Amino acid sequence: MEGMQIVVFRLNDGICGVNTSQVKEIVKYEEITKMPKMPRFIEGVINLRGSVVPIVNLNSRFRIGDSNITKKTKVIITDIESKLIGFVVNDVYEIIRLSQEDIEETPDIIKKVYNDYLMCVGKKGEKLISILDLSIILTDSELEELDAKDKDETN
Repeated sequence: MEGMQIVVFRLNDGICGVNTSQVKEIVKYEEITKMPKMPRFIEGVINLRGSVVPIVNLNSRFRIGDSNITKKTKVIITDIESKLIGFVVNDVYEIIRLSQEDIEETPDIIKKVYNDYLMCVGKKGEKLISILDLSIILTDSELEELDAKDKDETN
């Protein structure tokens, strides 16, 4: 595995990261429009410069508690299968480059728990950073459901 540049962020008490290649932009958490009949971890949608973007709460998705929304709360915007999706995180700390030596494969037992969401583990000094693959956080059926809701909203 070669080195990578990552966005480092906080989910409740954990430090996580995502490869910058998966990040389109990072925006402030603003008012979210709730949508009926969505899974608990989908908070609703936002209007991002004319595009309706579904918002996924990663704390809820990983069942690590609710997000305490503060001034530091951010939304990481990604483009998954040509669809903009936002992921709520407690705070974004920095963008760093990890060398190949600072990246460890995820142990198999942990991969089973995280359903392959956890790509690898990064090391920065004494800190460990769980590096997530945002492109597989949602299942195909969940992506289809979001797509159907998006079409309902625009019709």
